[in-house]
Amino acid sequence: MFSGLTQTLKLPDPWQHSAVSHLRAGSDVIVSAPTGAGKTFIFELIAKAGHHKRQLVYTVPTRALANDKQAEWTEAGWNVGLATGDLALNVHAPVLVATLETQIERLISGDGPALLVIDEYQMIADSSRGSHYEGAIILTPPNTQLLLLSGSVENPNDLAEWMRRLGRQVEVISTHNRPVPLEDFPLDYHQPRFKNIENRWAKLATAALLADLAPLLIFAPRRKDAESIAAKIATHLPPGEPLSLTHEQRILAGKDIASMLEKRVAFHHSGISYPLRAGLIEPLAKAGQLRVIVSTMGLAAGINFSVRSVHVSGTTFHDGVSEQQLSADELLQMFGRAGRRGLDERGYVLTTRDSPTLNDSRPVRLRRGNKLSWPLFLRIMYRAAQDGRDPFIAATEFTTKLFAKTPPDLGLTPQQTATPQTTTALFGLKATQRELLNSQGHWEPITKPVTQTVPLSQTHLANDTFQGPTLSSTRYLSTLFPTLGRITKLPGDQKIYGREIALGRPSVPDPTGEIGLQTIALSLRKLLQIPRHIESLTPEKLHLVALPKLDAQLPNATFFGMTTRGDTLWATYDFSNLPVEATQDSHGHWLVTPQFRTLERQVDTEIHQPSTSHHKPSSGSAIYAWRTLGLIESDGTPTQRGIIFSFFQQGEGLAIAAALEDESYPIDELLPHLANLRGNTHIDLPIANPSERLSAICRATYGFVNHTGYLEAGLPLAYGEATAELLGLSSSLILSPSSFQNGDLARAYTEWLSLLRHLSHSPDHPWTRWTQLKSQSAALLQSHLANSSHTLHPKLPPLTPKQKHERPLHYLLRKHA
Repeated sequence: MFSGLTQTLKLPDPWQHSAVSHLRAGSDVIVSAPTGAGKTFIFELIAKAGHHKRQLVYTVPTRALANDKQAEWTEAGWNVGLATGDLALNVHAPVLVATLETQIERLISGDGPALLVIDEYQMIADSSRGSHYEGAIILTPPNTQLLLLSGSVENPNDLAEWMRRLGRQVEVISTHNRPVPLEDFPLDYHQPRFKNIENRWAKLATAALLADLAPLLIFAPRRKDAESIAAKIATHLPPGEPLSLTHEQRILAGKDIASMLEKRVAFHHSGISYPLRAGLIEPLAKAGQLRVIVSTMGLAAGINFSVRSVHVSGTTFHDGVSEQQLSADELLQMFGRAGRRGLDERGYVLTTRDSPTLNDSRPVRLRRGNKLSWPLFLRIMYRAAQDGRDPFIAATEFTTKLFAKTPPDLGLTPQQTATPQTTTALFGLKATQRELLNSQGHWEPITKPVTQTVPLSQTHLANDTFQGPTLSSTRYLSTLFPTLGRITKLPGDQKIYGREIALGRPSVPDPTGEIGLQTIALSLRKLLQIPRHIESLTPEKLHLVALPKLDAQLPNATFFGMTTRGDTLWATYDFSNLPVEATQDSHGHWLVTPQFRTLERQVDTEIHQPSTSHHKPSSGSAIYAWRTLGLIESDGTPTQRGIIFSFFQQGEGLAIAAALEDESYPIDELLPHLANLRGNTHIDLPIANPSERLSAICRATYGFVNHTGYLEAGLPLAYGEATAELLGLSSSLILSPSSFQNGDLARAYTEWLSLLRHLSHSPDHPWTRWTQLKSQSAALLQSHLANSSHTLHPKLPPLTPKQKHERPLHYLLRKHA
């Protein structure tokens, strides 16, 4: 079943051989090696040896990577399956490629594979999915070996020490040598020889090709940027050897993209349809047929494109909610795509005056995110209750297994009595002491916190990664009015941040020097509901009407001024006077979002409350949230709602449980509405849409509350209004919003089918409504799979032998420049 691997078999490097030896000896192995060094080859050697009688599972962070690996190993002759939520193909094969979340339920039940590979294990630090990776490692059975791979972690030994505390035998294998070394290559495309090329991106690409640095991968912050840059390069780049496409490939690409591909240029992002992306653009890029690929920063960071050089066009990107800054380890991952083993002696990071360089990249010091996996804790508590054990004690014990030197506080805070030295243990736990993380980054004892409302400028922030003035934290500022504009540094010597909002293209100043708007930014138009027939704003309308309305959208923020950058006028706001509730530490500093923890005291007290205590846990804690959301009883036993929620990994389980509790909500009506849960769409319909019922029930059950990672304004984080209608699942209304592309629609549909699959394979529960939902989900899934097989599993046109095996010369002669 692994015969195809012998075609590319090579001798392992010493560090690869060492990793294989430790695995064969029965140890877990953590591998830290640069991108492109050959970490995956360790798994391939183990798989080819065929010593394991049980399955080997290779997990990756994204579906695109899973599809990529499965296709690669299938082509090599392997018997390999695929499990990505949306797809479950040959899942009992000797080798299974999967996204990690698809394996959680299996690990909870104790059914681990012989070997579980966690590629890109630095995801433990991810704010959204890190708790899943952490939980998977904790839950891995003793008879399952772990192989953890990453090229961007600074402290793998800390992870190994944690795993040893879990009772695992772990070896760390590290190497800093890249088979193809990287170096910066400054580009100067302002030379006279580029005077006939008008566009700067075409100049940059031309300079790279003249220096024989193609194929070139350019990372762009947004989809529109990727498409625009690629189009301009294709239009203005001097011609080279054209790429010949087959008739099937032309039909798949369409006229415009086919024309671009013929010039060996492409863009790449998740909005492109799967057949075009996975069937044409990615195979051509991996075969080295493209001179320039322009990709968004997330999707291609893990796709193994065949490129000689990489250029990162900027250090910020939009994650769908707010503007984010690229981290140093993310840059390291992107730069690591440069250099082809066996083809290049070096890989190159192309730099300009305003682009990041190799010095800006470095491995991350791995820490767990702040998010707790609520569903996993509820599963632990439910199992404890069934076994007759105290659910709260079981939950507290589980916190000690997390990747943290100090276990996180669940909210089991002791009640203070009249005697200062005596505490009442809440929920039957031992006597404890509460501590506050102060402004110096140290834990200090605290009995009765002093809280007060103060201006944000007077507050500090203290957590595991930051201690300092709150206004100096971009991460905190990004939580304030996250849908409005982006974070910006305010002018001045101090490192103070505010928020800026795009107004539009400025007009020529009037005689008084005031500026209006020649055109209005789309975001401002939507925010202030400016009618479409109003195309511009006079200085008077801007200052007396628009800006006051904008000020009202940011209560207590101070208008700082307007700045013109490029062809856009920006309004800047300062949050110094924003009133916030803060807690004072022993240094006199006011802490916003203070962090508390509770430690067991060495000497227990004589006063205890029984485990059935009805005392409320500390406000803002996890247990307080579980109680207020109705997920647990006062003794910690999960409710029916909590049990159903625990079968999921995100906030969608809360919405499904609430919908099932409404007996008047028919299951066959609910099922298409579930498409909204992972829709990520925002559509304002002119009429009421049936699927609004799901959001109305969710908010009626939980309120307009925010719980990080689970609910935002009472709805799951990925909730998309009218996605069901957009896909034609819930209404005859025809929608064709221009802001959504074929890839978006296909992904929304795939996510819905993935949720149906998750439901149909979820654990059983005696609740009749749950049983009905499971069975009807399975039936509906099968119906759609049968009717949409050509869409979900399209036949992709193969590359021609020439496209696959002949390497074109991308080098430009100087006469073309």
